[in-house]
Amino acid sequence: MKLLINHQTTYRYAHQVNRSVQYLRLTPQTIAHQQVSHWRIAAPGSINTQLDGFGNAWSILTVNKPHQDLLIMAQGEIDIDDEYESTIDMHIAPELYTSHTELTMPDEALIEFSHQHLKSKNRSGLIELAEALIEAMPYTSGSTGVLTSAQESFALGKGVCQDHTHVFLACAREQELPARYVSGYLYSDNSTHLASHAWAEVLLDNAWYCFDVSNQLFSPSRHVQLAIGCDYMDAAPVRGVRQGGGIESMDALVQVMRV
Repeated sequence: MKLLINHQTTYRYAHQVNRSVQYLRLTPQTIAHQQVSHWRIAAPGSINTQLDGFGNAWSILTVNKPHQDLLIMAQGEIDIDDEYESTIDMHIAPELYTSHTELTMPDEALIEFSHQHLKSKNRSGLIELAEALIEAMPYTSGSTGVLTSAQESFALGKGVCQDHTHVFLACAREQELPARYVSGYLYSDNSTHLASHAWAEVLLDNAWYCFDVSNQLFSPSRHVQLAIGCDYMDAAPVRGVRQGGGIESMDALVQVMRV
């Protein structure tokens, strides 16, 4: 399946920004299930790209002149091979992904939920956990923010894809399974579906398997991976700092189309 992706992020500021630096994880790489045909990032200023500690393509965008808005565009074409159910990646020691972070730290309620619904540490057991989780936390747009923790969203009883992923990671890591956060895009036949997405991967028998709680998908046949990490903060598509500007607003447009 060939996918055409267009991702636009627009920042607007109440006052002039003197200088800004944006950290972009908006460049997919060729891995088992995805082949990058072409990809480009366009934005004002200078862009320097390197690999971060997780092996993600990490671009640093620096804008050194005054501005009151900023448009970042990422576009390209990806080929998806739906025969692959897992990815082999030993870039860093998997033990890193057994440690909790501030966003994935479980409380008593999450520990109890993990032991109640993750009864076997295999793929079928993790699918059962994902099924129980979407029932306990229905997808509810706008119910949380990017810094909402697993504890907070689970107590709220609703959330979006990053909340489902953080809670799933908390449960898997509680039972010492290496589990990591993945950011990227999702192709859906439903044009109203939010295409920018997050899901989890768990290491089983030396291969990383997909667990998309929000959509109950357990293979990456519709997923384009951008970045991986321990939680959202490691894999956020766009994060940055600036001098001045006052209150900011951000709009994002993501289109994932089948060619």
